[in-house]
Amino acid sequence: MGIWPQEFEEVLRRHCRFVEADDVIAPGSTLPELGMDSLEVVELIIDLEDCFDFSFPETLLTPEVFVGPSTIWEAIGPVITMAAEAARS
Repeated sequence: MGIWPQEFEEVLRRHCRFVEADDVIAPGSTLPELGMDSLEVVELIIDLEDCFDFSFPETLLTPEVFVGPSTIWEAIGPVITMAAEAARS
């Protein structure tokens, strides 16, 4: 496992046209390098929201967040943690 949880990697892989099943997804790769276009990014957002049961805050819907896997996880990891903690309360 990398810098993110397995669930994130599984969702991400479904949208990476250029990544084979046994390929390692480099945290520093860009989404276009992985085979994602803008439509694929929108579908990734929806799948991540469904997987982690949260809604992307508008403040995170920026090009800077969607550079690559590591920038996405760095942005949503804390949001997902807060949402999970709120659900347990």
